[in-house]
Amino acid sequence: MNSTFILESAPHILQEAEIIKSDPAKAIFRMVLQTADEINQNKRIYPRSVLEEAMTDCESRMKRRAFFGELDHPFPLGNDTFDGVRQTTVSLECISHIIRDYQFKGNKLVGELETATTPKGKILLALLKDKTGIGMSMRGLAELERKENYNKVLGPLTIIAFDAVSMPSHQAAIVDFNEMQFESTLITESCGLVCYNGKCFLPEYFDKLVENKVITFFEKWV
Repeated sequence: MNSTFILESAPHILQEAEIIKSDPAKAIFRMVLQTADEINQNKRIYPRSVLEEAMTDCESRMKRRAFFGELDHPFPLGNDTFDGVRQTTVSLECISHIIRDYQFKGNKLVGELETATTPKGKILLALLKDKTGIGMSMRGLAELERKENYNKVLGPLTIIAFDAVSMPSHQAAIVDFNEMQFESTLITESCGLVCYNGKCFLPEYFDKLVENKVITFFEKWV
């Protein structure tokens, strides 16, 4: 069988983004990226073992901060050759966020994400600050096994990106921004410094401490 390009997206399903760090430059947040072992709105099912193996393969990209996502999926232009390459490639000028970490909670794949300081990242940050509905939708390559009422995704699955979209395909991706926490109270700035837990840092140095997980904002995967 030949590998099939997979694009996940579906109408009117939104995902909560819980902001745990917010400043003029970026936000760090967690959200459900997708679910395993259940049929999504595109009539596909991702076995957990397949999804786990695919995410393990992404860990090297996470370690070098190169597991990116774009703002929206790439739009087809009608040129099959170009569209095929574009759909399976992350465009650096379209990057809006970085996936830094992940864990499975039951059948849910939960990611820890950071908005990029790119033009698209600033749009994503603004949408999060405005408490608009944001979802994540996967782009990947895998073979599909046709079942009676759905397609089963077979391994190996290659994950290209989880893009920020308004209409993701998984039922668990439902937003309720009334329960967003830490947006304005966790970090304060004074005289150009970022202050946290009674200590103040230069903004760039503070970001490096966060990126290297010297400073963390919550117990891991509580």
